[in-house]
Amino acid sequence: MKYFLVPFMLLSFSIMAQDITDALRFSTQEINGTARYTAMGGAFGALGGDISAININPASSAVFLTNKFSGSVDFTSINNDSFYGNNSILSSTSETDFDLNQIGAVFVFETNNENAVFDKLTLGFSYNRTNTFDDELRFQGNNSESISDYFLNRAQGVPLDLLTPRSGESVAELYQFLGEDEGFGAQQAFLGYEAFLINAEDPLDSQNTSYLSNVFGNNFSQNYFEQTRGSSGKYTLNGGGQIGDRIHLGVNFNLHFLDYRRLTRLDEFNSELTGINDIFFDNELRTRGSGISLQVGGIFKVTEGWRLGFTYDTPTWMNISDELSQRLETVSASQDVAIVDPNVINIYPDYNFKTPGRVSLSTAYVFGVSGLLSFDYSYKDFSAMEFTSDGFDIQNQDITNLITGAATYNFGGEYRILNTSLRAGYFLQESPYNNKALLDDTVGYSFGLGFSLGNTTLDLSYQRMEQDRQNILYQTDFSQEAQVQSVFNNYMLTLTFDL
Repeated sequence: MKYFLVPFMLLSFSIMAQDITDALRFSTQEINGTARYTAMGGAFGALGGDISAININPASSAVFLTNKFSGSVDFTSINNDSFYGNNSILSSTSETDFDLNQIGAVFVFETNNENAVFDKLTLGFSYNRTNTFDDELRFQGNNSESISDYFLNRAQGVPLDLLTPRSGESVAELYQFLGEDEGFGAQQAFLGYEAFLINAEDPLDSQNTSYLSNVFGNNFSQNYFEQTRGSSGKYTLNGGGQIGDRIHLGVNFNLHFLDYRRLTRLDEFNSELTGINDIFFDNELRTRGSGISLQVGGIFKVTEGWRLGFTYDTPTWMNISDELSQRLETVSASQDVAIVDPNVINIYPDYNFKTPGRVSLSTAYVFGVSGLLSFDYSYKDFSAMEFTSDGFDIQNQDITNLITGAATYNFGGEYRILNTSLRAGYFLQESPYNNKALLDDTVGYSFGLGFSLGNTTLDLSYQRMEQDRQNILYQTDFSQEAQVQSVFNNYMLTLTFDL
């Protein structure tokens, strides 16, 4: 199978560019890390002494007393219950994943110099997965709107001459030409016209710019399937230091990466005696990105037991690229089949995106060797996220109108019995939408166990998250949205030992 690489004009790309949902995907992260970190709900901003804690407060490395290494693997399951359209049917899907969650090390250097500002210096390296994108959704129901309207709306104003292949010109060649010279909307118009979803109002006029739908009726049975794959994460270079017995400071330099793949398929059926009865529309999107950010933080021992933490995360400046391929198939009432499969990968111009910064405040109380309680508060102004490349005015205005700031609350506790630690946590991530019907708060709780084996510790955790949201069908103009209830279960295993 041969593919063409299509360099798109920036103007054409802005028609199908990433929307708010994708912008939030770049800007949020899950509660991910070591089993001890996740078991305590991620409430480690004032504690330190954990490799994953460095990712939320770089001063955490300065709390370490000895060189440490940790690595974590996890098993994740995501279950979705979805409702869509009139007379909707409950659709349930599940997805599982086994992966490396984090790996890292901290090295401690005693200064042994009475005149030195820092009594101890630390150097840390780590990888931490920030999001898992492996998921599946399926919707089934009736809708008064047809997917044919998507193609019809993009065809209006496009000359018929552009949608008609020249003598000897293949579907792939015309699809490629339209992408390079006319834009994404003209490509969609061509798909619809070639698959007989739309007809020219005056088929004898090559300059015709008005089109009619070849799909009739007002009751359409629709099945929608969406499969996503990939992950995002960051590599962190950390430096920390301890001043006296009570002040710990640190800084992180982060390299971020994003690899996201989304396959969607919309099947539509109607029982009309004329026109098109069956439509199968496939889209496959690949998004890759990289970025940089900085973090500065401190942990202060107010008393021997009471600790305070502060962290500032700069925005993450990202460079992102997208690729898209499409396929459309139709079946008429007379059983004629039309397949439009250009086998073209549309490669769009890279664009830049800035995530919001974050401010975190933390407090914890350590009860000697018996246990501890910890609380973190962080805030992100999601309305400050921004597509910084030209051609994204509509998307940035949507962010301003629909998105707001949101806080995250993390609670955690640990109780030690000899060489065994019992842990529990809770967290609440507020929705960044002004209208929480679009995306509700994310609520999670967790439990865990830790076993100290001398210079080695083995930690286990279980984490559960719940979230309700509306899901807009990708690449359609439907006003009808799906209601999705998601449950996320994560099981973590971490091995930590002295170096």
